[in-house]
Formats: sequence, structure tokens, C-alpha cells
Amino acid sequence: MPSKNVKEPFVFILFGASGDLAKLKIFPALYEFALQHRFPEDFWIYGYARSEMTTEEFKKSFENSVREKFGDETNESALEKLLLHIDYFQGQYNAPADYKKLLDTLKKDSPEGTPLIAYYSVPPTAFNDISINLSPFKEHFDMRLTIEKPFGGDEATARDMFAILEEHFDEDNVYLLDHYLGKESVQSILSMRYTNSIINHLLKGQLIEYIQITSFEPFGIKERGRYFNEVGIIKDMVQSHLLQLLALVTMSMPNHLNAESVHREKYHILSALTFNPEKFLLLGQYDNYTKEKDIPEDSKTETFAALKLCIDQTDWAKVPIYIRTGKMMNRKSTYITIVLKKLSFQESIKGLKSNKLIIELQPEGHVYFKITNKRGGTYHEYHQMSPSESLACFGDDCLPEHGRLLLDVMNGERIHFLSFNEVIACWHFIDKVLKEAENQNIPLKKYSDGSEGPDGEIEFLDPIRKWHQI
Repeated sequence: MPSKNVKEPFVFILFGASGDLAKLKIFPALYEFALQHRFPEDFWIYGYARSEMTTEEFKKSFENSVREKFGDETNESALEKLLLHIDYFQGQYNAPADYKKLLDTLKKDSPEGTPLIAYYSVPPTAFNDISINLSPFKEHFDMRLTIEKPFGGDEATARDMFAILEEHFDEDNVYLLDHYLGKESVQSILSMRYTNSIINHLLKGQLIEYIQITSFEPFGIKERGRYFNEVGIIKDMVQSHLLQLLALVTMSMPNHLNAESVHREKYHILSALTFNPEKFLLLGQYDNYTKEKDIPEDSKTETFAALKLCIDQTDWAKVPIYIRTGKMMNRKSTYITIVLKKLSFQESIKGLKSNKLIIELQPEGHVYFKITNKRGGTYHEYHQMSPSESLACFGDDCLPEHGRLLLDVMNGERIHFLSFNEVIACWHFIDKVLKEAENQNIPLKKYSDGSEGPDGEIEFLDPIRKWHQI
């Protein structure tokens, strides 16, 4: 099967080209495109930043980031050819005159209607300035603004951001990027549901007892102290990443697998999220959090959260959903557990466990069923079996998450991005959760570094259930 390539010439502008995201994710992704022969003959890549830098210095920075990522496996020929297409433009994010110079430069080499991918690798405070100043570019280019989360800090700021975008661009011009949706294993959820009736038939609320989503990281906040302490793990992880996973497994499958249909069905789920204020949330903070760089000694920011919620729709109304996520945990692990109801006659079978569909996203992508059968021999005992298949990508057609999503932008494909309505719905729900937590003065429980989180986490939310482990 042929690889997905970029067939038409394009212009790519990386705003914030001197920053860490550019060096860690975007430069290596562009190199992999070149290495895998995905680019057309004509394309232009511009770095745009406030830093004083020559084009040669920028190319050297690009080269260094590639060599740091790929080491001795760097393909010298592919890198050398790619560098011929790279240039640098110094400018301020809020200076119309700088954008006018950039536009005049780009128009010299780019025919009218050329796709222009503008990637916002900058702090959110610069988003509005860039969007406003890029508005004149749409008269000459097919604009594709690629903006990575966070999309605001609550519902109000997200609406403000989208109002600026909608004033100057159509929503079809905007690609809201959540890197989780670029993971091979996450994209496989949609693919499996669309192509396998057995899985799609099982993902009905009337057949499911409950759903659990777990996302653990064995490290702390690294160098993100200032940012993380302002937002906490609910806004950082639950608001987009984990609610998106929930939407993908619970939404109705549309007849057509296109961006408009998928965004619509996800929105129907995300706009119906609710919770019972009684025992709905557990918050924690790992012991050494306040010793991290840039963290105040009296910080009350949560690094762990366990949340019980539900979907206010007829099919899902009685299905509890549990989400837990934490930093400095005992393992790296992200997985979804869907527990199916037992039939009435099965309730009388002693020791019979419920069937489960488990989608493991990290550390390895797998999907497997937990099904029950009698043990071999004459004993009337039952045990669970786990038919499994890997969701990992193998071969020379694989790309990291940012690379997969960036390739979609270059081809004008929006199915793995977010809509404005989805983001607003998520913030609306999270704002309610945080407001209720404040009203109830929910305490912050300490937990040991490298543990499972605060003691009694699941018993707090639901005494009759335990977290599924993989």
C-alpha cells in the first residue's frame, strides 16, 4: 500500500521556531517526511521568531535537533536536501509591518492558492496576535492555522480565542491539535469501530456495566513547573486528552468517516457529560511536588485526579465512567477498560468475571478481550482468556504523533483534530467540576512518589468496584 504523501507545493511557517517544541517535535518530523520521500518537489519552510538569527544559524539549529534525535542513523543526503528548502524570518508576533514583509517575500515564489500551513509553536498569549496578523495572507494563500493545546484556560477564554479566529478565518481553516489524537493507538480506536461490527455492537450503553480510563506517568512535571502549577492535572490531562478518548469509545458511529461527521458525534457526547456532586472527585499531590523547580512551598495544585462522571443520554445514563490520571506514579500506562454487563443467568455462576474490552495505548498499543471459559479437564472452574493484537506501527511508514497530524494538515484532512464546539463543551464540563470542587473544599491528599496514588482512591468513588490493572 502506498504511503500518504504531500502531492502539491506548500508553504510551512513555524512560529516560535527558536523554541523547545520546534526543536523536539517539529524539526524531527519534517526531517522524517523528507527521509520517507513524502514531500513534493517544490515546498518552502520558514522559521519565524523574535530571536536574532541568520538563516544559516537557523539551519544549524534545525540540523542539530535532527542529529540529537537520530544520532548516527541520520541520513546525510536527506538532511542536506531538506536544508535547501529552509529559510528564517525574524519578526515580532504583534507587528503588522513584519507580517507585511513576510507576505511580500512569500508571494514572490508561491502561486495564488498555495496551501500555507502556519504552525503556532508559541505560548497561548501570542495566539491572537498571530491570527489577526495572518488575516491578509488568506487573499493569496489557502490558509491552514495549526494550533496546539491549551485552547484557553476555561470556557470564557476559549470562547474569546475562537471569536478572534472566527472574525478572520473560517473554522475549516483552523486545525486544533491535541497530540494524543496523533498516536497510532488512539487513531486505531476510530478505525476499529468503523471497520469491525463486533466491536461497534459491544460499545452500546445498555450492554456496558462501567468504563474506566487510566493514564499514569512515572515522572513529575519536568521543566514545566510554572505552566503546570497554574493549570493542574485536570486541565492538563482530563480536559482534552482523556475526554477525547472517552468520546471516541462512546460516540455513535457516523455512516461517513469524515471530519464533519466525527466532530458532530464527539460533540454530542462531550456536551452531555455530567456528574453527581456526591463523591465525584478525589485529588492528590505527590510528596515531592513542592520541591520541584518553580513550585511554591504552599502549592495546592493537584498532580493526581480520580473522577466519576456519566453521560446524560438515554443509552448511557446509567453507565458510570471513571477517569484517573497522575504524575510520579509507579508506571507509565494509559488504557481504557470497558466492562460488559453479565446476563441474568450468569449472575448465579460462582466466580464468573465480567467480559472486558481493553484498549491499551501506552506503553504498548494493544487491544484485547477478557473472555471466560471453563478450565481444561473435569473441574467446573472458569478462567479468563485474553486474545490480543498489537496496535503498534511497524515498518518504514511510521511517524510520531506530531508527524502524523502535521501530514494531515498538509493534505487538508481534519478528522483527527478538534472542533470549536468540542473544546467549548469540554471546558464547560471541566469548569463545573472545578467549581464544585471549590465549593466543597475537596482536600488535596498526599501520595508517595512512585505509588498508585492516594490511599483508597477507588473506594472513595465507588465502594463496589476496583480499578482494572494491566
